[in-house]
Amino acid sequence: MDLLLGKDFPGAAELRIQAHTARVTGRCACGCPTIDLAVDETAPVAGIEDRVAVEVDVADGGLIVFADEGRLSGLEYWSVGDETPAEFPPPEDIRVVTAPREGPGVLPPSES
Repeated sequence: MDLLLGKDFPGAAELRIQAHTARVTGRCACGCPTIDLAVDETAPVAGIEDRVAVEVDVADGGLIVFADEGRLSGLEYWSVGDETPAEFPPPEDIRVVTAPREGPGVLPPSES
């Protein structure tokens, strides 16, 4: 989460604070590592309107950080391969390849 929330965007500071209190409340039934999150209700609420707080591409898929009503609510890992990944990619494999769309909370395209 530190890596995914590391860029500055409206609401990022509040989401970073929330991330330190986040706990897993559920998992995807398909066997992928996607998780549901809950955060401390006393943590500040992020002023973001979109449910997708951050979306990045990684090799063979992507990661999406969800926030409902300004609170972290999930982390999804999707893949395009034939096999469903059982765990999140290691931080060193997470790179911004493209930004699927622009807007608050979406990381800009990589400049490399």
